[in-house]
Amino acid sequence: MTRLVKRDGHTHTHYCLHASGEHAEEYVQKALQEGFEVYSFTEHLPFSASFLQRFPYSEEEKGSLGLLNDDLDGYFREMLFLKEKYKDKIQLLVGLEIDYLPGEEDYIRLMLKEYGRYLDDGLLSVHIISGQGGCRCVDMSPADFTEGLLDYYSSYEKVQLAYYQAIEDAVAVDLGPYKPKRIGHLTLCHKFQHYFDQAGKVSSRVQTAVEALLRKLKHAGYSLDVNMAGMFKHYCQEPYPAPWIIRLAQGMQIPLIYGSDAHAVKDVGRAYDYYLQLIKDDKIQ
Repeated sequence: MTRLVKRDGHTHTHYCLHASGEHAEEYVQKALQEGFEVYSFTEHLPFSASFLQRFPYSEEEKGSLGLLNDDLDGYFREMLFLKEKYKDKIQLLVGLEIDYLPGEEDYIRLMLKEYGRYLDDGLLSVHIISGQGGCRCVDMSPADFTEGLLDYYSSYEKVQLAYYQAIEDAVAVDLGPYKPKRIGHLTLCHKFQHYFDQAGKVSSRVQTAVEALLRKLKHAGYSLDVNMAGMFKHYCQEPYPAPWIIRLAQGMQIPLIYGSDAHAVKDVGRAYDYYLQLIKDDKIQ
């Protein structure tokens, strides 16, 4: 049996404006303390200025989504420096978390063309889908979810289906040779499931959509981010994706990669033991 390498495949840094501000090197030191052998920096790709202009949120909210000074050059310089500094202690992978947004394909292709040669790793994620007034976040707050998505789609189930369709669209679109091949937090749209009394409720339509999506991920050679952040969200209380989806993915032999989605040093390695149970114990539902 192949030995499982202890890896964190989804983390953020001091460049993220909604993170703690602690320096990336502190995250690396925590990863070493936790015994990680491979550690990925996957900072958010900044949104385009044109998208932010039409994004129906306050300037403060939009500002929190970005990168420190939108400084991708600085991000890569610092992470490559850390990669070299710690090369004898841990394998550091420098990457990006790419948000797929319809209409932004040219921008994403351009950014990947410019920075793709520096990438060791990457995530393809969906945080935003079509909604009231344009594009809306799926993970901002229950009130925003209600106003922007539930009122727009008319049911929780239809929001879920729209979200999974967005991921399917992200997989299908041509973003060039540097497009990430791992899907981040597949069930982020369930972040507020307990608030809306939807925990554990999976309609046949949603289950069918998820199964079809997983088959497409398998066919396209994608892996999945098993993201533990959802366990620490008050209204979610489970990882992204949900355990039943992890079971399906394992049955299809889709590669699974642990992700802390750390936005603070204390988050590095969180719930890793539970992740091991998830991927080894078929009794967990």
